[in-house]
Amino acid sequence: MERELLNTKLVREILSLVLSGSYELGTRLPSERKLCQMYGVSRGTVRQALADLENLGIVEIRHGSGVYVLNQSIKELPEDVMPPEFDSVSLNDILSARKVIESACIKLACSRCDEKLVKRLEEIIDAMVENMDNLPEFIKHDMDFHETVVNNCGNPALIIAYKSISEYHRYSQIFTSLHEGEEEVAIDYHQRMLYALKKKNPQLGERAILAHLDHLAGMREKNVI
Repeated sequence: MERELLNTKLVREILSLVLSGSYELGTRLPSERKLCQMYGVSRGTVRQALADLENLGIVEIRHGSGVYVLNQSIKELPEDVMPPEFDSVSLNDILSARKVIESACIKLACSRCDEKLVKRLEEIIDAMVENMDNLPEFIKHDMDFHETVVNNCGNPALIIAYKSISEYHRYSQIFTSLHEGEEEVAIDYHQRMLYALKKKNPQLGERAILAHLDHLAGMREKNVI
């Protein structure tokens, strides 16, 4: 557990330096030995943190060469996420679109919710809790929760609309990772959404998802340089 905690702290520290511009695009990060000395952690902790950052698309590990910053800023959408006509779309635009799409989806899902959906969402939240100190896994389960709700809305058009921006969900979640305790906050919002689904209450579901996305937007503003 202690190694996991140290790993998470190191991921946040390096991520913060990358987003602030301290480590620019294409920059080679300090060696594993140097990072161990800088942060007072073991080489195993450093290697896991770098692997997690690579999974997040922030760095690239080039064996025999070093670790390089792959994505120095996440203020704009990655080029391979959206088609060319969306090249001017910002993260704020994506979050606004998510509000429209996901609020409609959860309202529909509330009216269709059954025991199978509740059980699946409970399993996902349990997985989020178990991976609070493993950022890539936590984000994966977070995304899975939203996708599961959307896929159970019963409206193919909304599902397609969500899929068109869902790949960027992972990047939007990175903003919350810079502050300790945000995992607990995220879990609380997801539990609120699950409660609304259990109660089959569309209005409650809409309030829960909008509150969650408003919080995410607020975290983005705090972390934009």
